[in-house]
Amino acid sequence: MKNFAYLCLKGVLFAVSLVPIQAGYAFSSFLYLILRHVMKYRKKVIEANLRLVFPDKSEEEISAITKKYYRHLSEIFVELAYSLYIPEKTLRRRIRFVNPELLNKYYSEGRHVVAVTGHYANWEWGYGCPMYCRHKLMEVYKKLNSKISDRLFHDVRARFGGIPVEMANMKPIIAESQKHPILIYLVADQTPAGNEKTWYYTSFLGIDGTPVFMGPEKMAQKFDAVFVFVNMQRVKRGYYRLEFIPLCENSRNTSPNELTDKYLRTMEKIIYNKPEYWMWSHRRWKRRKTAV
Repeated sequence: MKNFAYLCLKGVLFAVSLVPIQAGYAFSSFLYLILRHVMKYRKKVIEANLRLVFPDKSEEEISAITKKYYRHLSEIFVELAYSLYIPEKTLRRRIRFVNPELLNKYYSEGRHVVAVTGHYANWEWGYGCPMYCRHKLMEVYKKLNSKISDRLFHDVRARFGGIPVEMANMKPIIAESQKHPILIYLVADQTPAGNEKTWYYTSFLGIDGTPVFMGPEKMAQKFDAVFVFVNMQRVKRGYYRLEFIPLCENSRNTSPNELTDKYLRTMEKIIYNKPEYWMWSHRRWKRRKTAV
């Protein structure tokens, strides 16, 4: 039954892909009204997060960011609907990889790369890396509760030769790393799960006691990988710019939490600059450790 439901979903998405994406963006205006004014999708979570991070902003300013965020979210939903069948030439036109030669230099040197990013702009379209980079792309992800959604995102991320790897399973990564240089790609700003003893509590966006997932740092040190940040910026509706920013070339020699702190500080600057493109509807601080 679930296989049938998934095939039906793929059929719907294929039909959607036959419609010009500009028409899809026209639908996003309607979706914006539904999300913001009818469903009021996670409105309390969004506003609470914004007030927590920006305590000095007025209610009018919080409302303005919230409005922009809902518009962005509606457009992301449309782009995700096209992601399974979007042609390579279309994706190449809509997301510009600024400096893939940097990763290709590391490949020529036989270096593994750990690339971290956040839920910012359209983070899912980072799966287009294999179109430009010589590394084997290993996309580490957290398994979704919905098997249909999990399967869909798995197939989307594998579109151009990437290998989606569940967070708890290192075997495919180790196997590929023994054959050739790999690029481990992680969206690492979500609330961590699992054993609390493995979390790192720090300040993120000015909020002390924020728990952080340590996976990227541990992987970088294990493979002595180059540690880079993936800076994806929205240029205009449906168009993005992606740049690889080196944070550390000798990960194995770093002190505890050093790589994680570098990533977080880089992510903070990007969010503060244009906050409407980060995922404020995520309950990022639900496991925050507060002072007693």
